[in-house]
Amino acid sequence: MKIGFDLMGSDTAPENELKTLELLKEESLCDLLVIGKGDYEHKVMDLGFDFRLADEVVGMHEIPAVAVRQKKNSSLGLLIKSLKEKEINAMVSAGNTGAILGFSMIELGKIEDLSKAGLAITVPTASGYSVMIDVGANIHPKSIDYFNYGLMGSIFAEIVFRKSNPRVAILNIGSESVKGDEVRQKAYQSLKDSSLNFIGNIEGNDIMKGFADVIVCDGFTGNVILKFSEGMIDTIWQMLTETVDAVVRRKFGQFLVRPAVEDLKGKFNYEEYGGGILLGVDGVVIICHGNSSPQALKNAIKLAKSCAEFNIVDEIKKRVRR
Repeated sequence: MKIGFDLMGSDTAPENELKTLELLKEESLCDLLVIGKGDYEHKVMDLGFDFRLADEVVGMHEIPAVAVRQKKNSSLGLLIKSLKEKEINAMVSAGNTGAILGFSMIELGKIEDLSKAGLAITVPTASGYSVMIDVGANIHPKSIDYFNYGLMGSIFAEIVFRKSNPRVAILNIGSESVKGDEVRQKAYQSLKDSSLNFIGNIEGNDIMKGFADVIVCDGFTGNVILKFSEGMIDTIWQMLTETVDAVVRRKFGQFLVRPAVEDLKGKFNYEEYGGGILLGVDGVVIICHGNSSPQALKNAIKLAKSCAEFNIVDEIKKRVRR
């Protein structure tokens, strides 16, 4: 099992990526092909991983379409090429999301019979984690896309969360079947008539309650919710920490309260799985936040390994609606 890793992806690259390799050094998790620009070969190889030199880097603010045409020899371009040629089993990057989507769609292509790919993430809930798809790959999905998102999200939930018969729901403005636009209403009926465990519509206030294992939505809505939830969790954690510190300062109680607060934070840690997976393309592509920590990048590599080991792409090919 070999995973491709972009050394130049994150906002602080290659610092965080090198720290990630240090975390992985002792685990023997999997073989890595690390691709980057600059004099990092000896450092990477000393940590026990293969290195390939790239000619250039795709910046965070570059126009994706231009990068895909002009930077095929970038670390990102070479990673996608290696995945296409089966040199690696999966890839992980915290780079320019639009460029990753562009390279993936053009070089890897969509799985046959799928009209659109979807970016799936894990969402912390009161009862564990749910899958949300799509969070940015497709802002104008059709009814068939909603169905395929539900199907691919279910497969992902089965593999990653070990969920049996995952509950699928559409994110909508009401629970009734007639809510939302015509596309969502048709998607509702299509999912209802399928063999998936479709439970209907859920509203935004139900997302983190854990009612559904797979939450299907359009990419615009999903991306807004993703950014909001991350900011909300960080803000609540900061406020809670400040409040606890003020209450228990100089008292023995802090030794009892702080572990409980840390445990609560852990349950709502959106970095637990490290990144999102681009479902619907012919390869395992994991996309991380630009500000991902070394621990988050490490978890993303573990996610990539799991998805490759369980042949998630082949499973989607078998079950996609024809």
